Amino acid sequence: MAGRACVVVLNWNGRAYIRDCVRSALAQTYPDFRVVVVDNGSPDRSGEIVRDEFPEATYLPLPENLHFARGSNAGIEVALRDPECTFVVTLNNDTKVEPDWLTELVRPATDPRVGIVASKLVFMDRPTVINSAGICIARDGSGLDRGWNARDGGPFDVPADVFGASAGAALYRREVFAKVGLFDADFVAYYEDLDLAWRARLAGWEARYAPASVVHHKYSASSGPRSPWKTYQGERNRIWNLVQNYPWRHVAAGIPWNAARLGVALARRLARRPHPGDVSAGDAPPSVAPFLRGRIDGYAGLRRAIAKRRSRDAYRVVDASTVAGWFRTYGVGISGMPAGEK
Repeated sequence: MAGRACVVVLNWNGRAYIRDCVRSALAQTYPDFRVVVVDNGSPDRSGEIVRDEFPEATYLPLPENLHFARGSNAGIEVALRDPECTFVVTLNNDTKVEPDWLTELVRPATDPRVGIVASKLVFMDRPTVINSAGICIARDGSGLDRGWNARDGGPFDVPADVFGASAGAALYRREVFAKVGLFDADFVAYYEDLDLAWRARLAGWEARYAPASVVHHKYSASSGPRSPWKTYQGERNRIWNLVQNYPWRHVAAGIPWNAARLGVALARRLARRPHPGDVSAGDAPPSVAPFLRGRIDGYAGLRRAIAKRRSRDAYRVVDASTVAGWFRTYGVGISGMPAGEK
């Protein structure tokens, strides 16, 4: 046995999914684990389901919606107060996990070099299609789900080194948080797992993909797949991730990648018809406005991002040439779906 695993489930308005999620999380074959459920002030009273029906789980109600980063951090802090907790595992409320999920997720972490382990996430409505098999990185600061929309099987049945993990179902070694900190609360939601993966990699940790650790995920159940808020968060946080974590030479080299991505993204948005819930800005098409606002606010926060970049020097053990190797091994171009905009 490798050590106790503390599973942190973040819930917000998960009434349709939370029972299956918590029930499956509590039914693990792994011998030493606990489940912590954080409720983000859910108005649908789904947190009360956990409180009343699952006394085995630790229930942490929050007075309001703190969103993913701060809400997850509240649960992680509870887990880390347990001196027996060796691994912290984050899990979305719109998931259902297989009985051996946790056993298989912990298995690669018996290697002390491994700080992060990624589950195999498949779409709940399309269980033979990959949602995420780890995180890839791009030169413009974005991240992409490895295997996104690919047929399960083949390379996705094989353990692999990956850059990082989707926090929808990810294991983090306790020492990672002690060394580099928790999720960046300023990110609010989206890209916080990518930023944490960068910090862990800069500190010398490795990441693995565990293909037998299977999670069924109801994709974008909370925010919706075309949410303007989600688009805004992803665009802003992509800029901050680039500045906070990439070597300066790669930040500079990312300028043409950003220009290309801007053109592609705007063309896609201009071609879409407006959807209910889109927010317009003046005469701009509704689907363009959150993209532009996110970019502007990302630039407005650069001073703080640069200050965070300097803080990485306290634990950074890799140089720019190592990062260049990561782009060759784990990198992708601007095609595909950046994390936070899928």
